[in-house]
Amino acid sequence: MKITDIRWTAAFIPIEAPLRYAYGAHSGISRVIIEVDTDEGITGLGECYSGPSREGQLREMRPQLIGEDPFQLERIRWKLSSPSMQKLFGNVLGYAGIEFALLDIQGKAIGRPVCDLLGGMVRDRIPYAGYLFYRHANERGEGAISNADEMVAYARGLVDRYGFQTLKYKNGVQHPDEEVETFQALRAEFPRHRLRLDPNAAWSLTTAVRTARKLVDSDVEYYEDPVWGLRAMERVNAKVPWMTLASNMSIFAFEDLSVAARQNIIDVVLLDPHWYGGITRARHAATVCEALGLDVGLHSGAEFGISQVAAMHLLASVPNFSAAADSHYHHLTDDILVGGKLQYEDGCMKVPRGPGLGVELDRDKLARYSELITKQEMGSWIEDPTRRGVVTVQPKW
Repeated sequence: MKITDIRWTAAFIPIEAPLRYAYGAHSGISRVIIEVDTDEGITGLGECYSGPSREGQLREMRPQLIGEDPFQLERIRWKLSSPSMQKLFGNVLGYAGIEFALLDIQGKAIGRPVCDLLGGMVRDRIPYAGYLFYRHANERGEGAISNADEMVAYARGLVDRYGFQTLKYKNGVQHPDEEVETFQALRAEFPRHRLRLDPNAAWSLTTAVRTARKLVDSDVEYYEDPVWGLRAMERVNAKVPWMTLASNMSIFAFEDLSVAARQNIIDVVLLDPHWYGGITRARHAATVCEALGLDVGLHSGAEFGISQVAAMHLLASVPNFSAAADSHYHHLTDDILVGGKLQYEDGCMKVPRGPGLGVELDRDKLARYSELITKQEMGSWIEDPTRRGVVTVQPKW
C-alpha cells in the first residue's frame, strides 16, 4: 500500500458560550481535519490544531509523505518529524494529525481498531471530567458564568446531564481569593466528586503556595500547573507536599519526564497525543511514566470527534491511566462525524470498536463548518473581547 495524497480542511464549530481562560477566551473550537489517501482506496482521518502554521507544516510534509507505506510509522516519523525537527521547528502538531490518519488506515486495512495496534484494550470505557469554565454570555445573552453560585449551578447541570464523577475547574480568571471560594463552594455541593483546578500557570510561586494552603482541607484531586516552569513547580511541590501536582505545560515532552521524576516536580503527567507526536508516541510516554512511578491523565486542547476518539484508543491501551480524562467536548454544539456528537454514558465514553479510529466524516457538516472559520478564530488563545488591547503577563497574580 502506498500513500497517494494528503488533504486538509480547517473548520470552526460553535460552542454553548464563550469560554474564558487565564489569557483569553474562545468563542468556538477550530481544528484542521486531515485526510490521507492510499492506492488501495483506503482513506485515513486525522485532526490537528488549527492555524496557518499548522497548515504550513502539512503543506511542507505532503511531498515527503506521498509514496510512503502507511504501515512504516517509524520511517515516516524520522522522515517528517524527528525529535530534533520537533524541537527546532515545532512541527509536532501537524505530524501528529497525520499519524492519526496513518493508524486509521492501518486499522481499516486489517479490520481492527487502533487500540489493538497499540497493544490491545485494557478498558472499553474512558471516564471524563466535566470541564468548568468562566464564560461570557452567548449571542442570545445566555450561558454567562462569573461567580461561585453560577459555577456551582452549571456544574450541577453537567453532573445531572452527563453523569460526571470528576470536575475540572479552569481558573486563573478571577482573583485567586475568589477562585478559592468558588472551589470550596464546588466541594460543598459535590462532597464525593473528584475536583481538580487549573490556573494555566497564571500564578506566582507565593500565590500558588498561599492558595494551596487555603485548600488544604478541600480534598483537591490534583493541582495543575499553578506556576510556570520546572523549577517553580518543584518549589511548589516542596512547599505544599500534601498537594498532588499535575502538568501539561511545564511538562509536555519526552525529555521532561525523567527530570520531573528525578527532581520530584510533579505526580501526574497529562499526556496529549498531539503534543507528544502522535498516538503511538503518547503510548510510549505512558510506558515511561509507568517505569518512573508517575500517574497518567489526559490533556484537552479543545477537540473535534476525530481527536476525541484518537485519545480514547490511546487511553484504552494504557494500564497506568488513573485520572479521568480532560475534554472540552461537551461544550461543542455539534461535530463533523456521521451520526453527530459522540455520547456520554455515566460520565464515560465507549471506545469505538470499528476498524481504525471507528468514525466517519459527515462531509456536509465539514463543508458547513469550514465556511465559519476566520483568521481570528484560528488561534489557540484568542483575545478576550471584554479586554481588548490588554496584554496578560505571567504571573498574572
